[in-house]
Amino acid sequence: MLKAVITDIDGTILDTERIYIRAWKEAGREMGYEIPDEALMKTRAISNKDAAAVLASYLGEAFSFWECRKRRVVIAERLIRERSPLLLPGAAKMMAYLKENRIPIAAATSTDREKTMIHLAESGIDTAFDAIVTGDMIEHGKPAPDIFLKAAELLGVLPEDCVVLEDSHAGIRAAHAAGMKGIYIPNVVPATEELIALCYAHITSLEEVIPYLAALQ
Repeated sequence: MLKAVITDIDGTILDTERIYIRAWKEAGREMGYEIPDEALMKTRAISNKDAAAVLASYLGEAFSFWECRKRRVVIAERLIRERSPLLLPGAAKMMAYLKENRIPIAAATSTDREKTMIHLAESGIDTAFDAIVTGDMIEHGKPAPDIFLKAAELLGVLPEDCVVLEDSHAGIRAAHAAGMKGIYIPNVVPATEELIALCYAHITSLEEVIPYLAALQ
């Protein structure tokens, strides 16, 4: 039975993933590196520590992840301000449906809390969530289940009664590890057969999600 929805933010509710990719590539070029798309796809939704290891494996140990990330943040925030509002199609309708049906919703994002709240406020949905769990609130990031388990705890519901909306492979693996039903909505990374096997549903847009939620009520 559906008692709560937990959603990722970047790439699932807000159209920020392409901005982050562009910002990483621009920051890398400023430092003399061409960061491959393949490398960036592998860093999605994981911790900075793990992302640093991924990029080092592609670019070499001399690559300064933290210096590049610092520049990436500046570039991304500029691009986000130019692009705002960032709501993806179907997000507002989905949140209105949950409110109408009194189904609580939590945000669970690897991004830090300060940046998350700024982006949610800029998109007019900072008060739409019953709980918000950010990457700086947990020890182990996705694909570990910690962030989703924390969200369920804050909402006061059991993991098996939660649906997770995600656009990253790491996020779906985290939802599966938490014992939750994951709905994969690809943004920049297509699904694989392995990933689909872990999902409750695989859809192309948030505009398709309501029937899947209704079927669980």
